[in-house]
Amino acid sequence: MNSVRKKRTDKTVVKEHIVLAAAKAFAQKGVKTVRMDDIATGLSISKRTLYELFHDKEDLLLDVMKLHREEMQEYMTQVASKAENVLEVLLKFFQRSAQDFQNTNRKFFEDIEKYPKVMRYIDESRKENLDSAMEFYRKGVEQGIFRNDVNYNIVRAMVCEQMDLLLHSEICKSYSLGEIYETVVFMHMRGISTEKGLKIVDDFLLNLKSATIIQYTIKGRFMSR
Repeated sequence: MNSVRKKRTDKTVVKEHIVLAAAKAFAQKGVKTVRMDDIATGLSISKRTLYELFHDKEDLLLDVMKLHREEMQEYMTQVASKAENVLEVLLKFFQRSAQDFQNTNRKFFEDIEKYPKVMRYIDESRKENLDSAMEFYRKGVEQGIFRNDVNYNIVRAMVCEQMDLLLHSEICKSYSLGEIYETVVFMHMRGISTEKGLKIVDDFLLNLKSATIIQYTIKGRFMSR
């Protein structure tokens, strides 16, 4: 019995390592250019072991997407437990998402469209996320942070649709995905916020800008040594 449990534990650990390695490789290079052989070689495991755990690259990619969602949900739970209002939670979510866009090769988003199981999972997750967003908007109105004269069904649809359109437009050649996402999100946030909400948004942006300046200053000093 103990040996069976140990084998299951070992397989679970190996599978986690594979998913983490694949997530990093896919984000850096896109999905298409990363071969299953590359992942096996990078982790010093056999291709047989890899294919025992994942039927094909799509199954591996699906687990990568599930891991990302689990990490985001865990992060949001931590943020929500400390936040004073729903806008703080949304801004932290958008900040984390912008960082993800910034650290991901555009080819990744182009490549995942070729995997139907993954796209179905993304669509299902998006619907759940949009439902959660509506609850945040409702609470924001109650807290006096969001305007009460806005159709939030349209707002939630616009954010997703706009990003999908921009990902396939020429603008991605001129600006980073992170910068595009931040611009779209904060444009919407400012548009739906009351004066009370605007102050929270502006303070958040000011702190974010200050943190970025400090980060680059420290990095510059370090690199100059």
